[in-house]
Amino acid sequence: MIIGIVVSIFSAQGVVAQDELAVLSDDYEFRDYEYEQQEYTEINIVELPISVQETAARDFEQLRIVKAYMSKDNTYKIILQDKDSNTKVVFASANGKWIKPNDNKS
Repeated sequence: MIIGIVVSIFSAQGVVAQDELAVLSDDYEFRDYEYEQQEYTEINIVELPISVQETAARDFEQLRIVKAYMSKDNTYKIILQDKDSNTKVVFASANGKWIKPNDNKS
């Protein structure tokens, strides 16, 4: 019974963490977090194109990139975090333009 309680606690923490990642400003709409998570593959931050890194540094001076993902159509999902561990998710094209998640889909 104790094992069941411990497993349920860890499962609940994982759900809360996913909800925190889905926090966005009004400019960037987030439709289906699980679908977007499956669409994008995690990459190292240094693998982001320089144009995307520079745009993020310029537009989000108070935030730092903590995770980066790339889709098959070369769009990027970037998780930003401030000093208080608040997160923001943004999407960018390979040339460093901010996009909504489904902008490049037919």
